[in-house]
Amino acid sequence: MKIAITGGGSAGHVVPALSVAAQLSAQGENELVFFGRHGSIEHEYAERAGIRFRSVPSAGLKRYGSWSNLRMPFTVLRGIGAAWRAMRRERPEAVFSKGGYVTVPVGIAAWLCRVPLVIHESDHSLGLANRILARMAARVCLSEPAAHETPAWLARKTVVTGLPLRHDLAHGNPDRMRSRLGIKTGTEVLLIFCGSSGSARINDAVRSQLEKLCGRFAVIHVCGKGNIDPSLHSTADYWQFEYLHAEMTNALWLADLVIGRAGATTLAELEALGKRAVLIPLPASVSRGDQLVNAEAYARRQEGRCHVIHDDETLTGGAVLAAACFHLAHTPAESGSPDPTVIHQAAGHIARETLAAAGPRRRHRAR
Repeated sequence: MKIAITGGGSAGHVVPALSVAAQLSAQGENELVFFGRHGSIEHEYAERAGIRFRSVPSAGLKRYGSWSNLRMPFTVLRGIGAAWRAMRRERPEAVFSKGGYVTVPVGIAAWLCRVPLVIHESDHSLGLANRILARMAARVCLSEPAAHETPAWLARKTVVTGLPLRHDLAHGNPDRMRSRLGIKTGTEVLLIFCGSSGSARINDAVRSQLEKLCGRFAVIHVCGKGNIDPSLHSTADYWQFEYLHAEMTNALWLADLVIGRAGATTLAELEALGKRAVLIPLPASVSRGDQLVNAEAYARRQEGRCHVIHDDETLTGGAVLAAACFHLAHTPAESGSPDPTVIHQAAGHIARETLAAAGPRRRHRAR
């Protein structure tokens, strides 16, 4: 059976999509093809995973004033045409969509070609792309029960599956990362990562307090593409990377404390591994505010093990950020390893929903 996968724009969309792809491969001899933007994070990740890639133009709506918003509808229309042509050539029996603006032309093309569409939402409410695609979808998978009353048409196609975590999360090797970097046994590790693009404000805050932070922690700083500071290469107990790929799981396992955004995928991974965290959610000025909601809910669940800082002038100079790290360093760490069955449960559930959606189309072709 051939299944198309789509999702992109950030690791928070691509990593879960690839987790579902891995489960689709594990649940039978299924051929996979990934639909996304050329040269994007989804293109890079799909190639690393060995999944064939089809390029689809797309553009998202900026939540601040931008001339690019005027071009966006034309790019989306061009993307729908490209996705429709690719869909006709590939003839998948179902499409799984994880979110991000690239999924809109792909999902519409699937609907036009009468290919069953299964979508997944990570956050407490449907994002813009998923709101557009929900009426076209055969199945709408949710990470958790809807926070508000669901319309009858949507409730009929909704299933709570949980949030798919990165496929290798259950098999981290922290000793390999510690050995590679030369971190002494017993040294506490602070891991900083704020999405594939990083954050200039957070990077500046961390580096402003680097002397203090490195006096207490071994600091692994995943700062985003183009954000490496060459002047800091020789700083003791400080390692900076544009991004971590296969080693990200090892870094997560090694970390005693994490500074990160509050995307649903990030929080699910931190919770699965029992990590203490300083969360800096994306502000509502550049997002729909979902990370603010995520961070508040996570802090309630992880009371005493999580500190939330707003991404504003509060971060200037980094003093508040450093203080939060030192405070959390005194809280006890959780012990034990995650259960692989639990790690793969959500991705496996979504894979089964996708294959089930493909069933009627497969039977129709056979007649």
